[in-house]
Amino acid sequence: MRTDTPRSSAILAGLALIVLPIAAVVLKLSVFPGWMMVIAIWGSPMLLIGYALQVVIAGHGLLRARGIFRRSRAGFRGVVAALATSLGVLGAAFFLIDGGDDGTYGSAFTELLGMSSTSQGSETSMVLFFVCAFAWLAGWLWLVVEWVAQLILARRAFVEAREAPHPAPGKG
Repeated sequence: MRTDTPRSSAILAGLALIVLPIAAVVLKLSVFPGWMMVIAIWGSPMLLIGYALQVVIAGHGLLRARGIFRRSRAGFRGVVAALATSLGVLGAAFFLIDGGDDGTYGSAFTELLGMSSTSQGSETSMVLFFVCAFAWLAGWLWLVVEWVAQLILARRAFVEAREAPHPAPGKG
């Protein structure tokens, strides 16, 4: 029975954890940067701590050849959680309605559909934003829990292997 996660899946998920949050910020800054971006900047210490942990998980768990998610049976759950949080943050940036003091508002989604500054476009975009925001935050929490659980299991296996009785030399 194969117990490791496919290399391509792990690398894709690891790169997504690092690149897609940055792409989300660039997307949000390029389309209707307004008061929501100001709020995000005020909350940036918390967001940066979360992102830093995400980068550590990507490097330690997915991008290393012997990463914690690449050599465990449950590693695929970590890959799915990584993709959920990465795609969730990008979707949240795509659908988040923002605007300034001039009365115009919209998102990348409403801009593409030509529905900026309309109530129908705003309502549709915000519903999709909340779905993506849930995937982002739930996926991030799931990823952290999976990473900690896999670290505990790996440590336990290491301790058990170290403390297991070894046969005397020449009697094996």
